[in-house]
Amino acid sequence: MSKNKNGNNPKKNRKNQSNVKKSFSFHDIYKNKYSLISIILSIVLVLIIIIAVIAPYYSEPSSISPEKYIKVNHGDLLKNGSSAIYYISWYGCPVGATDSWPLYYAMNSSENISSMVTLHRSSPTDLFANNSGLLFNKNITFKNAGTKFTFYPLYMYNQTMTGTIHNKSLSSSARISYGLSLINKTFPSSVAKIFNKYSSDISFKEHLETTFIITGPHGTYIYNLFMYNPVNATLLGSGTSSSWTPNTPQHVMAHLNSSATIKTASSTFEKYLGKAD
Repeated sequence: MSKNKNGNNPKKNRKNQSNVKKSFSFHDIYKNKYSLISIILSIVLVLIIIIAVIAPYYSEPSSISPEKYIKVNHGDLLKNGSSAIYYISWYGCPVGATDSWPLYYAMNSSENISSMVTLHRSSPTDLFANNSGLLFNKNITFKNAGTKFTFYPLYMYNQTMTGTIHNKSLSSSARISYGLSLINKTFPSSVAKIFNKYSSDISFKEHLETTFIITGPHGTYIYNLFMYNPVNATLLGSGTSSSWTPNTPQHVMAHLNSSATIKTASSTFEKYLGKAD
C-alpha cells in the first residue's frame, strides 16, 4: 500500500479520523443539557412507576379515634361497585338512640322508611337514661345524591345488655367475643374484618359500642360513638349525661325537622356517603 511522504497511511488516517468524529458525536449528545434533563426525567418516571407497582396505594390506619369519620380502606370492601352502610349497636344503647335520628333523617329524605323503624328508649341505667331513639327493624335501601345505598343494621345485645337480643344470657366477659362472632356470621368477611381489626377501639366496659362502616367504590369510612352531643340537640331532652330528662320518642319524631343539630349531623353523614360512592 502506498504511503505519503511522511510515511503515513492515508486510509488508516481517514479511518482514525472517522472514529474520532463518531466519538465526539456520541459525547456531544451527553453534553447537551436538554438531553440530560430528558434522561433524568425518564429515570424518575420509571422509578415512580416501579414504586407505585411495588408499594401499596393505601395503608389502613393501625387504630381509630371516636367521633370522627376515618378512612380505613381506599376502595370498595364489597368489590362489586355497590355502596352500603354496616351498622352495629344494641337495644338499650344511648349512643344508638342518639345516632338513630340523623341516620333516619338522611335515609328518610329519599325513601319513606317510617314503617321500618320502631320508636324506642335507651337503657334506664346507662348514660342519658331513657334517651329517645329508633330501632331499625330491617335492611333499608335508599338513595343519596342519586346513588343507591343499603343500610344493614345489626343489634348485638338486649335492652339491659345482660344477654342477646333473644334474651339468652351473656356474661360480661363474653359480650365482645359474642358480638364479633355475630358480625362474622352476618356481614361480608371483608366488612367483618374491619370491625375485628378495630375491636379494641370500638369497645367499652366489655361490650362493642355503636359503630358504622360506610363503603363504596371510592373508599371506606368508619365512625364510632356519638354523631353529635345529645345535650346540644335540645329536642332530645335536657340535663347532663348522668342526669338526663328526655323528651318522648313521639315528640322527637314529630319535631325532627326543627333540630339544626340533628340535621347538621345528618348532612355530615351524607357528605361521607358521597365520598364513598
